[in-house]
Amino acid sequence: MIRTILHQLWNQRRQNGWIFLELLVVSFFLWTVIDPIYVLTANRAIDRGYNPEGLYVVNIGMYDATNGNFNPDMASDSMNLVAYHRIARIVREQPEVECWSISANQSFPNSNSWSGTQVFADTASLHKKEGYVHSQWYNFITLDGSNMLRTYGMKDVRTGDDIRLPEQTQGKVFISELLALRLFGTADAVGKKVYEDDEPSEVAGVFRDFKHRDYEQPYPLIVHMYDDMHGSPYMAWMYPFVIRLKSGVDESAFIQRFQQEVGSQLSIGNFYFESLKKFSDMSEAYAMASGVTNKLRLQYALTGFALLCIFLGMVGTFWIRSNARREEIGVMRSIGASQRCIVRQFLIEAWLLLTTAFVLVIPFLLYNAYISGMYAVEMNRYFVPNPEYWQNRFGFHFSIVLIISYLILLIIALIGTYIPVVRAARTLPADALRNE
Repeated sequence: MIRTILHQLWNQRRQNGWIFLELLVVSFFLWTVIDPIYVLTANRAIDRGYNPEGLYVVNIGMYDATNGNFNPDMASDSMNLVAYHRIARIVREQPEVECWSISANQSFPNSNSWSGTQVFADTASLHKKEGYVHSQWYNFITLDGSNMLRTYGMKDVRTGDDIRLPEQTQGKVFISELLALRLFGTADAVGKKVYEDDEPSEVAGVFRDFKHRDYEQPYPLIVHMYDDMHGSPYMAWMYPFVIRLKSGVDESAFIQRFQQEVGSQLSIGNFYFESLKKFSDMSEAYAMASGVTNKLRLQYALTGFALLCIFLGMVGTFWIRSNARREEIGVMRSIGASQRCIVRQFLIEAWLLLTTAFVLVIPFLLYNAYISGMYAVEMNRYFVPNPEYWQNRFGFHFSIVLIISYLILLIIALIGTYIPVVRAARTLPADALRNE
């Protein structure tokens, strides 16, 4: 059968020419539009390193002197600090709150801010200003039970359990597994020293890799702890509260009650309740604001357009070919060929056309990937891709997108071929041979 099919394709090479060219173009185009979808989806599938369920951010605003609500009698640092502590106490004492954290405004996932630092493993590299690892940093205030690691659900890399804060937090930090590996070559880094300046910090614990953005990859992370407000209390609005609700709490009822009853209680002194935001909502909002959502929508739309072109092209081509070969189909049916045999022959023809076109376009895809680079989510100029993730390995990345593209094209091509061919194969031999 294969020899007959190859002979048939060669004899009808002119008729097959335009669909073959379309398959060449669409094969190249489809790979390029599926590549970003694969990377973004693969990045999103990476473990976040925290549990977002039941997490909310309580944002506190501060009136300025030009606003009529500004109270000059409470403008001193001490008065503002007292007011901020009262607000913190009200938030943490809500019956639905299990745990909480006073976190800097860049220190929770999908926030609009991002801060980085240079971390050294020893003083020799510090003084030479080389050999450092660029790291993102979080900080929080260990006030009245504020605990970022417990609130976020960050886990110890060795045991998988919750991380406990040391009794003495001054001069101690927590680091991510990725940062520990790049600094020391091992995740067993508790008790070791790290340097961001001349003052050393002791590693109090190592947590699992942590993602700041859902569609990005984990970045080396260091978490600082402070006993009280870092900087002027005028900057307290830069330290929102992150709260985790108790298991079983009706979140809709909590949001409604918090906004209607608790929000007004948080307007103390020159501070006021600004918003209550859910972690999952912040993730969607950042994806939209950063263009990731629109990027995915565009890629899906382009993929759909390419597949529609292939589908219509295959339907049109094989509709014409099956009508033109009605006599051939009639002869085959008259000598005992079944409908299934005829349909199989046409499907093999479509498969050979598609596979030949796809194989021919692979060198051009390799050249494009080598010259232009594979799609990657840009984080910053210091980002070092982790080879443990498949999307960061050139060979695997290229191959998996190639396979996905081929399988999608194959399915659409076979469906587009099957529809007109099965109709033609059902024609009775007498009807097919009437004009013979």
